[in-house]
Amino acid sequence: MLHYLPDSLYVRNRLTQSSDLEIWLSAGEKQRRQARARSHFHDPQPVCPPQHEQDPFLALPWAYGQLQWLTTRLLDHDDSEQQLRALAGSLRRLASHAPEATLAAGLLLPYAHYAHAHAVHVALLVARLTQRLAQPEAECESLVCAALTMNIAMVNLQQQLSHQAEALSSLQAKQLHLHPLASSAMLREVGIDDEIWHLAILEHHEQWNGKGYPFGLPRSKISPGAHLLHVADVAMARLHPRHYRRPQLPKSAMVQLFQQRDTLADAKLADCLIKEVGLYPPGSFVKLEQGDTAIVVQHGDDITTPLTVRFGRDANIVPTASRIASPAQMTVEARHLPALARLWQCRVDSPAG
Repeated sequence: MLHYLPDSLYVRNRLTQSSDLEIWLSAGEKQRRQARARSHFHDPQPVCPPQHEQDPFLALPWAYGQLQWLTTRLLDHDDSEQQLRALAGSLRRLASHAPEATLAAGLLLPYAHYAHAHAVHVALLVARLTQRLAQPEAECESLVCAALTMNIAMVNLQQQLSHQAEALSSLQAKQLHLHPLASSAMLREVGIDDEIWHLAILEHHEQWNGKGYPFGLPRSKISPGAHLLHVADVAMARLHPRHYRRPQLPKSAMVQLFQQRDTLADAKLADCLIKEVGLYPPGSFVKLEQGDTAIVVQHGDDITTPLTVRFGRDANIVPTASRIASPAQMTVEARHLPALARLWQCRVDSPAG
Protein backbone atom coordinates (compact mmCIF):
# COMPACT_ATOMS: atom_id res chain seq x y z
CA MET A 1 0.00 0.00 0.00
CA LEU A 2 1.43 3.33 -1.01
CA HIS A 3 -0.33 5.63 1.46
CA TYR A 4 -0.12 3.59 4.64
CA LEU A 5 -0.78 4.89 8.12
CA PRO A 6 2.32 5.16 10.31
CA ASP A 7 2.12 2.44 12.94
CA SER A 8 2.05 4.16 16.30
CA LEU A 9 -0.31 4.30 19.25
CA TYR A 10 -0.74 8.05 18.71
CA VAL A 11 -1.93 7.52 15.13
CA ARG A 12 -4.12 4.49 15.93
CA ASN A 13 -6.00 6.49 18.57
CA ARG A 14 -6.89 9.13 16.00
CA LEU A 15 -7.16 7.58 12.54
CA THR A 16 -8.27 4.46 10.72
CA GLN A 17 -7.76 3.39 7.10
CA SER A 18 -10.17 1.59 4.78
CA SER A 19 -8.15 1.63 1.54
CA ASP A 20 -5.07 3.21 -0.02
CA LEU A 21 -6.41 6.77 -0.10
CA GLU A 22 -9.31 6.48 2.35
CA ILE A 23 -8.34 7.60 5.84
CA TRP A 24 -10.96 8.33 8.48
CA LEU A 25 -11.11 9.67 12.02
CA SER A 26 -11.30 7.14 14.80
CA ALA A 27 -14.65 7.11 16.65
CA GLY A 28 -13.17 8.88 19.67
CA GLU A 29 -11.37 11.52 17.60
CA LYS A 30 -14.52 12.18 15.55
CA GLN A 31 -16.57 12.69 18.71
CA ARG A 32 -14.00 15.12 20.14
CA ARG A 33 -13.86 17.18 16.95
CA GLN A 34 -17.65 17.16 16.56
CA ALA A 35 -18.04 18.48 20.10
CA ARG A 36 -15.70 21.37 19.32
CA ALA A 37 -17.58 22.07 16.08
CA ARG A 38 -20.94 22.18 17.89
CA SER A 39 -19.60 24.78 20.30
CA HIS A 40 -19.38 27.14 17.30
CA PHE A 41 -22.87 26.36 15.99
CA HIS A 42 -24.21 29.87 16.65
CA ASP A 43 -21.20 31.77 15.29
CA PRO A 44 -22.45 34.23 12.63
CA GLN A 45 -21.32 33.57 9.08
CA PRO A 46 -19.27 36.40 7.51
CA VAL A 47 -20.98 38.17 4.63
CA CYS A 48 -19.30 39.55 1.51
CA PRO A 49 -21.46 42.21 -0.19
CA PRO A 50 -21.54 41.79 -3.99
CA GLN A 51 -19.76 45.11 -4.51
CA HIS A 52 -16.79 43.82 -2.51
CA GLU A 53 -16.28 40.61 -4.47
CA GLN A 54 -13.91 42.08 -7.07
CA ASP A 55 -11.95 44.30 -4.67
CA PRO A 56 -9.14 42.27 -3.03
CA PHE A 57 -8.67 44.77 -0.20
CA LEU A 58 -12.30 44.18 0.79
CA ALA A 59 -12.71 40.54 -0.26
CA LEU A 60 -9.63 39.08 1.45
CA PRO A 61 -10.68 39.97 5.03
CA TRP A 62 -14.02 38.29 4.29
CA ALA A 63 -12.24 35.21 2.89
CA TYR A 64 -10.10 34.89 6.03
CA GLY A 65 -13.22 35.05 8.19
CA GLN A 66 -15.25 32.74 5.95
CA LEU A 67 -12.57 30.05 6.02
CA GLN A 68 -12.31 30.31 9.81
CA TRP A 69 -16.10 29.98 10.09
CA LEU A 70 -16.14 26.94 7.80
CA THR A 71 -13.18 25.27 9.52
CA THR A 72 -14.51 25.56 13.06
CA ARG A 73 -17.92 24.17 12.03
CA LEU A 74 -16.72 21.61 9.47
CA LEU A 75 -17.89 18.44 11.23
CA ASP A 76 -21.25 19.92 12.21
CA HIS A 77 -22.27 21.47 8.90
CA ASP A 78 -24.45 19.81 6.25
CA ASP A 79 -23.05 21.63 3.22
CA SER A 80 -19.34 21.91 3.99
CA GLU A 81 -18.23 20.80 0.51
CA GLN A 82 -20.59 23.22 -1.22
CA GLN A 83 -19.42 26.09 0.99
CA LEU A 84 -15.73 25.29 0.47
CA ARG A 85 -16.17 25.05 -3.30
CA ALA A 86 -18.04 28.36 -3.29
CA LEU A 87 -15.17 30.02 -1.40
CA ALA A 88 -12.66 28.47 -3.81
CA GLY A 89 -14.69 29.83 -6.73
CA SER A 90 -14.72 33.33 -5.25
CA LEU A 91 -10.96 33.26 -4.79
CA ARG A 92 -10.35 31.95 -8.30
CA ARG A 93 -12.47 34.76 -9.78
CA LEU A 94 -10.69 37.33 -7.64
CA ALA A 95 -7.23 36.09 -8.64
CA SER A 96 -8.22 36.10 -12.32
CA HIS A 97 -9.89 39.54 -12.23
CA ALA A 98 -7.21 41.43 -10.30
CA PRO A 99 -4.05 39.33 -9.89
CA GLU A 100 -1.65 42.15 -9.01
CA ALA A 101 -4.04 43.89 -6.61
CA THR A 102 -4.70 40.52 -4.98
CA LEU A 103 -0.98 39.93 -4.43
CA ALA A 104 -0.67 43.41 -2.98
CA ALA A 105 -3.63 43.00 -0.65
CA GLY A 106 -2.19 39.74 0.65
CA LEU A 107 1.10 41.45 1.49
CA LEU A 108 -0.34 44.65 2.94
CA LEU A 109 -3.49 43.72 4.86
CA PRO A 110 -3.21 42.70 8.52
CA TYR A 111 -4.86 39.52 9.78
CA ALA A 112 -5.55 38.09 13.20
CA HIS A 113 -5.26 34.37 12.46
CA TYR A 114 -2.17 33.22 10.55
CA ALA A 115 -3.51 29.75 9.72
CA HIS A 116 -6.57 30.91 7.81
CA ALA A 117 -4.84 33.84 6.12
CA HIS A 118 -2.00 31.57 4.98
CA ALA A 119 -4.45 29.05 3.49
CA VAL A 120 -6.23 31.82 1.56
CA HIS A 121 -2.91 33.21 0.28
CA VAL A 122 -1.83 29.75 -0.90
CA ALA A 123 -5.23 29.15 -2.52
CA LEU A 124 -4.94 32.41 -4.47
CA LEU A 125 -1.47 31.50 -5.70
CA VAL A 126 -2.60 27.99 -6.65
CA ALA A 127 -5.48 29.56 -8.59
CA ARG A 128 -3.03 31.67 -10.60
CA LEU A 129 -0.53 28.86 -11.16
CA THR A 130 -3.14 26.37 -12.38
CA GLN A 131 -4.51 29.04 -14.72
CA ARG A 132 -1.05 29.82 -16.11
CA LEU A 133 -0.38 26.11 -16.59
CA ALA A 134 -3.75 25.68 -18.36
CA GLN A 135 -4.82 22.80 -16.16
CA PRO A 136 -8.33 21.33 -16.52
CA GLU A 137 -11.09 23.29 -14.82
CA ALA A 138 -12.11 20.53 -12.40
CA GLU A 139 -8.51 19.96 -11.33
CA CYS A 140 -7.98 23.69 -10.75
CA GLU A 141 -10.99 23.82 -8.45
CA SER A 142 -9.91 20.71 -6.55
CA LEU A 143 -6.40 22.06 -5.94
CA VAL A 144 -7.68 25.44 -4.73
CA CYS A 145 -9.99 23.57 -2.34
CA ALA A 146 -7.01 21.49 -1.19
CA ALA A 147 -5.05 24.68 -0.46
CA LEU A 148 -7.90 25.99 1.69
CA THR A 149 -8.16 22.76 3.69
CA MET A 150 -4.61 21.33 3.77
CA ASN A 151 -4.16 22.32 7.43
CA ILE A 152 -7.70 22.11 8.83
CA ALA A 153 -6.68 19.43 11.32
CA MET A 154 -4.07 21.68 12.95
CA VAL A 155 -5.29 25.28 12.74
CA ASN A 156 -4.84 25.83 16.47
CA LEU A 157 -1.35 24.32 16.40
CA GLN A 158 -0.45 26.38 13.32
CA GLN A 159 -1.59 29.56 15.06
CA GLN A 160 0.47 28.61 18.11
CA LEU A 161 3.54 27.90 16.01
CA SER A 162 3.21 31.26 14.24
CA HIS A 163 4.10 32.84 17.62
CA GLN A 164 6.64 30.22 18.70
CA ALA A 165 10.36 30.63 18.07
CA GLU A 166 11.52 27.64 20.13
CA ALA A 167 11.73 24.05 18.90
CA LEU A 168 8.59 21.92 18.66
CA SER A 169 7.63 19.77 21.61
CA SER A 170 7.26 16.02 21.09
CA LEU A 171 3.45 16.34 21.02
CA GLN A 172 3.59 19.25 18.56
CA ALA A 173 5.87 17.27 16.26
CA LYS A 174 3.41 14.34 16.27
CA GLN A 175 0.49 16.64 15.51
CA LEU A 176 2.44 18.34 12.72
CA HIS A 177 3.43 15.10 11.00
CA LEU A 178 -0.10 13.71 11.33
CA HIS A 179 -2.00 16.72 9.96
CA PRO A 180 -2.06 15.79 6.23
CA LEU A 181 -3.68 12.48 7.17
CA ALA A 182 -6.04 14.02 9.72
CA SER A 183 -7.08 16.83 7.38
CA SER A 184 -7.99 14.35 4.66
CA ALA A 185 -9.84 12.23 7.23
CA MET A 186 -11.92 15.21 8.38
CA LEU A 187 -12.99 15.85 4.79
CA ARG A 188 -13.96 12.17 4.39
CA GLU A 189 -16.18 12.50 7.45
CA VAL A 190 -18.25 15.25 5.80
CA GLY A 191 -18.69 13.30 2.57
CA ILE A 192 -15.98 14.82 0.38
CA ASP A 193 -14.62 12.12 -1.94
CA ASP A 194 -12.75 14.19 -4.56
CA GLU A 195 -9.54 12.15 -4.94
CA ILE A 196 -7.49 14.99 -6.51
CA TRP A 197 -8.37 17.10 -3.46
CA HIS A 198 -7.49 14.31 -1.01
CA LEU A 199 -4.27 13.30 -2.74
CA ALA A 200 -3.00 16.88 -2.82
CA ILE A 201 -3.62 17.22 0.93
CA LEU A 202 -2.10 13.84 1.80
CA GLU A 203 1.11 14.60 -0.12
CA HIS A 204 1.50 18.37 0.23
CA HIS A 205 4.47 17.99 2.59
CA GLU A 206 6.24 15.34 0.50
CA GLN A 207 9.52 16.54 -1.00
CA TRP A 208 11.42 15.58 -4.12
CA ASN A 209 14.45 14.60 -2.02
CA GLY A 210 12.37 11.97 -0.19
CA LYS A 211 12.63 13.76 3.16
CA GLY A 212 9.01 14.88 3.33
CA TYR A 213 6.18 13.52 5.45
CA PRO A 214 4.02 11.65 6.32
CA PHE A 215 5.03 8.95 3.79
CA GLY A 216 8.57 9.89 2.76
CA LEU A 217 7.68 9.43 -0.91
CA PRO A 218 10.36 9.60 -3.62
CA ARG A 219 10.06 12.21 -6.36
CA SER A 220 8.54 9.78 -8.86
CA LYS A 221 5.65 8.91 -6.53
CA ILE A 222 4.50 12.44 -5.63
CA SER A 223 1.44 13.59 -7.57
CA PRO A 224 1.89 16.77 -9.68
CA GLY A 225 -1.02 18.49 -7.93
CA ALA A 226 0.47 17.85 -4.50
CA HIS A 227 3.84 19.15 -5.69
CA LEU A 228 2.23 22.33 -6.99
CA LEU A 229 0.49 22.81 -3.64
CA HIS A 230 3.77 22.17 -1.80
CA VAL A 231 5.66 24.79 -3.82
CA ALA A 232 2.89 27.36 -3.37
CA ASP A 233 2.74 26.60 0.36
CA VAL A 234 6.49 27.11 0.77
CA ALA A 235 6.50 30.31 -1.30
CA MET A 236 3.68 31.93 0.70
CA ALA A 237 5.20 30.88 4.03
CA ARG A 238 8.42 32.67 3.05
CA LEU A 239 6.66 35.86 1.95
CA HIS A 240 4.34 36.36 4.92
CA PRO A 241 5.55 37.08 8.45
CA ARG A 242 5.06 35.13 11.62
CA HIS A 243 5.12 36.99 14.89
CA TYR A 244 8.63 35.87 15.86
CA ARG A 245 10.29 36.66 12.52
CA ARG A 246 10.05 39.03 9.61
CA PRO A 247 9.05 37.79 6.15
CA GLN A 248 11.73 36.76 3.74
CA LEU A 249 12.34 39.40 1.12
CA PRO A 250 10.55 38.33 -2.09
CA LYS A 251 13.66 38.57 -4.25
CA SER A 252 15.57 36.27 -1.89
CA ALA A 253 12.69 33.78 -1.80
CA MET A 254 12.36 33.71 -5.58
CA VAL A 255 16.13 33.40 -6.15
CA GLN A 256 16.22 30.42 -3.77
CA LEU A 257 13.36 28.83 -5.67
CA PHE A 258 15.11 29.42 -9.00
CA GLN A 259 18.26 27.78 -7.64
CA GLN A 260 16.19 24.71 -6.68
CA ARG A 261 14.67 24.29 -10.15
CA ASP A 262 14.52 20.64 -11.14
CA THR A 263 16.18 19.55 -7.89
CA LEU A 264 13.54 20.35 -5.26
CA ALA A 265 10.94 22.00 -7.51
CA ASP A 266 9.66 21.32 -11.01
CA ALA A 267 11.46 23.70 -13.37
CA LYS A 268 8.35 24.69 -15.35
CA LEU A 269 6.41 25.28 -12.14
CA ALA A 270 9.24 27.30 -10.59
CA ASP A 271 9.48 29.50 -13.70
CA CYS A 272 5.73 29.97 -13.69
CA LEU A 273 5.72 30.99 -10.02
CA ILE A 274 8.55 33.49 -10.51
CA LYS A 275 6.68 35.07 -13.42
CA GLU A 276 3.50 35.25 -11.35
CA VAL A 277 4.99 36.65 -8.15
CA GLY A 278 8.02 38.46 -9.59
CA LEU A 279 11.24 39.40 -7.87
CA TYR A 280 9.40 42.48 -6.59
CA PRO A 281 5.72 41.55 -6.21
CA PRO A 282 2.98 44.19 -6.12
CA GLY A 283 2.61 45.47 -2.57
CA SER A 284 6.28 45.06 -1.72
CA PHE A 285 8.63 47.92 -0.89
CA VAL A 286 11.89 48.79 -2.64
CA LYS A 287 14.74 51.26 -2.66
CA LEU A 288 15.19 52.88 -6.07
CA GLU A 289 18.61 53.54 -7.58
CA GLN A 290 18.18 57.29 -6.98
CA GLY A 291 17.65 56.59 -3.26
CA ASP A 292 13.86 56.98 -2.95
CA THR A 293 11.66 54.44 -1.19
CA ALA A 294 8.79 53.18 -3.32
CA ILE A 295 6.03 50.60 -3.46
CA VAL A 296 5.66 48.18 -6.36
CA VAL A 297 2.28 48.53 -8.05
CA GLN A 298 2.54 46.11 -10.97
CA HIS A 299 4.94 43.99 -12.93
CA GLY A 300 6.90 45.67 -15.69
CA ASP A 301 7.99 44.38 -19.08
CA ASP A 302 11.23 43.28 -17.42
CA ILE A 303 11.21 41.29 -14.17
CA THR A 304 13.91 43.59 -12.76
CA THR A 305 12.07 46.87 -13.49
CA PRO A 306 8.57 46.81 -11.98
CA LEU A 307 6.22 49.78 -12.05
CA THR A 308 6.48 51.69 -8.80
CA VAL A 309 5.19 54.78 -7.01
CA ARG A 310 7.60 56.78 -4.90
CA PHE A 311 6.41 57.96 -1.52
CA GLY A 312 5.72 61.63 -1.08
CA ARG A 313 6.41 63.47 -4.29
CA ASP A 314 4.55 61.44 -6.90
CA ALA A 315 2.00 59.38 -5.02
CA ASN A 316 -0.82 60.54 -7.29
CA ILE A 317 0.74 59.96 -10.70
CA VAL A 318 0.84 56.92 -12.94
CA PRO A 319 3.33 54.27 -11.76
CA THR A 320 6.59 54.30 -13.67
CA ALA A 321 9.13 51.63 -14.56
CA SER A 322 11.98 51.90 -12.09
CA ARG A 323 15.39 50.39 -11.61
CA ILE A 324 15.64 48.82 -8.18
CA ALA A 325 18.65 49.19 -5.91
CA SER A 326 17.38 46.73 -3.29
CA PRO A 327 14.23 45.35 -1.67
CA ALA A 328 13.07 47.08 1.50
CA GLN A 329 11.06 46.06 4.54
CA MET A 330 8.46 48.43 5.98
CA THR A 331 5.62 48.13 8.47
CA VAL A 332 2.38 49.64 7.20
CA GLU A 333 0.23 51.46 9.73
CA ALA A 334 -3.51 50.97 9.42
CA ARG A 335 -4.09 54.66 8.69
CA HIS A 336 -2.02 54.39 5.49
CA LEU A 337 -3.92 51.39 4.04
CA PRO A 338 -6.70 53.41 2.29
CA ALA A 339 -4.14 55.49 0.39
CA LEU A 340 -2.15 52.41 -0.61
CA ALA A 341 -5.28 50.52 -1.70
CA ARG A 342 -6.14 53.36 -4.10
CA LEU A 343 -2.96 52.62 -6.05
CA TRP A 344 -4.84 49.59 -7.38
CA GLN A 345 -8.14 51.49 -7.56
CA CYS A 346 -9.25 49.54 -4.51
CA ARG A 347 -10.42 50.71 -1.12
CA VAL A 348 -10.31 49.77 2.55
CA ASP A 349 -13.44 50.41 4.61
CA SER A 350 -11.68 49.65 7.88
CA PRO A 351 -8.50 47.78 8.87
CA ALA A 352 -8.92 44.01 8.81
CA GLY A 353 -8.65 42.20 12.10
